[in-house]
Amino acid sequence: MITRVARGAALALLVLGLWALVMIAMPFVGPAGRQVAVIGDGAAAVQAIAAAGGSVVEVRRGATLARSADPRFVASLYAEGAPLVIEGRVAAGCFAKAGA
Repeated sequence: MITRVARGAALALLVLGLWALVMIAMPFVGPAGRQVAVIGDGAAAVQAIAAAGGSVVEVRRGATLARSADPRFVASLYAEGAPLVIEGRVAAGCFAKAGA
């Protein structure tokens, strides 16, 4: 019984880990202009987005959605201090709208 539970927990962790890797990798492989989510403090995220040459789409609780036509936008966000950048369309549903 315990090994069955342990296998189930291990499988769940594997699936969640793979999902997280996909979310982190997607901004690097998608076309320029796609929406990304900068995770973290809103003010710091807005500052990083502006410094990286992007535009803010929407500020949510815990994430700021942004986009740029620059193909190196995600790398620029990290260079400007963004702690984590993930795919924006999927991530938008994971964060409540500011003020909600």
